[in-house]
Amino acid sequence: MHLMRLCLLLLAVAVSTPQDPGPTMTGEPVADSAAVARAAYARATAALRANNLAAARRETARAARAWPTQAAYHWARVVVGLRMRDTAAVLDALTRYADLGLGRDLTADTTLARLAGLPSFQQVKARHDAQRAPIRRGRVAAVLPDSTFFPEGMDVDPRSGFAYVTSVRHATIAELTPHGDYVRELFPRSGVGLGAILAVRVDAPRNVLWATTSAVPQSAGYAPADSTRHMLLRIRLPEGEIERRWEVPPSPAGHTLGDVAIGPLGDVFMSDSRDPVLYRLPADSSELVPIRHPLFRSLQGIAPAPGARVVFVADYSHGLIKVDVISGEIIRLADAPGSTSLGCDGITWHDGAIIAVQNGVSPPRIMRFQLDSAWTKIVSAEVLDRNIPVADEPTIGTMLGDEFVYVANSQWEKYTETGERIPRTALRRPVLIAVPVK
Repeated sequence: MHLMRLCLLLLAVAVSTPQDPGPTMTGEPVADSAAVARAAYARATAALRANNLAAARRETARAARAWPTQAAYHWARVVVGLRMRDTAAVLDALTRYADLGLGRDLTADTTLARLAGLPSFQQVKARHDAQRAPIRRGRVAAVLPDSTFFPEGMDVDPRSGFAYVTSVRHATIAELTPHGDYVRELFPRSGVGLGAILAVRVDAPRNVLWATTSAVPQSAGYAPADSTRHMLLRIRLPEGEIERRWEVPPSPAGHTLGDVAIGPLGDVFMSDSRDPVLYRLPADSSELVPIRHPLFRSLQGIAPAPGARVVFVADYSHGLIKVDVISGEIIRLADAPGSTSLGCDGITWHDGAIIAVQNGVSPPRIMRFQLDSAWTKIVSAEVLDRNIPVADEPTIGTMLGDEFVYVANSQWEKYTETGERIPRTALRRPVLIAVPVK
């Protein structure tokens, strides 16, 4: 996509969603800083639409200063700088972008061509190229036969090695052998009154699967009347029958129940990315307990830590968050120098680190975020896989021994927000990739 058009689209998204009116005092400096940045970003959008370039430059710079780990703000500075023919501002913004360990194809847009002869541009371009170059450490673990399946979440039963892969499009769960062979689909496609199946986790001690379902337009046969269909499911194994459903209460924002995880003592956790709530279903209870916090904005993956006290959650806008379910303390993990933890989707715990699918940055990648001993900050960020052609839309994964197995090519970007196929996009058979984490 044309660089200018892409950034204008990002700016439009920023103001099409509910915005913070300004730097409200929540008692959480991190949340306040992010709110200041979002408000400035919204003002920059309005200024750009009004062709008030001076105001747009001022507000994009303000957003980037308030929330420097958000790559979109630096890219917005690139766009505004190009419009103003401010070479110094463009180069600075490209450098700040690269300082996050990220890279874009700077030859993909002709608006940057006039800078191509500058040695300073070639230097920053070399950094971008190096940081978007493919890293291929993984192997193909399985290929599903149906290109329309539209996978999102997956997990593996540690007892049998069977894998379970969810389908957004067909509202079912595929079961695969340890060798990747197709066994069955647990439910008839779009035939049991469910929305998209987004996440699944195996609960071996209780011999069940936990799965989340939300009605989204990308599901086959979706109708507006389905929009209230959002549930946590408990599915009995090996029968594949739904034992119980937990519905979440209606919300003006709607719901997208994007991930589910099981704690060491059997507590079940579920994230809602649209109405930002982390739900906990204690092992000794049948009632969902909602957890809310100013740091929660777009919740994604969940990773319970050993000891049953702490669970980590990925927030697309705010990064990795530590939740102490006993004390109630909730903090954002500080990023390691030269990195960002924003834009993470599925996450899991492994040996003092969080393994993450980071698909909200360019290019998408699989990361190992090593934590300090107190679990309060990220001390290093290692790229495990990056920018692999088959892994154009990675989403959720799981640990299997010392390998992280993940969905490589979900299909969100092949459909519009209203569920229509985007012209000239190609569906490919879903692939699971296994990458070593050591």
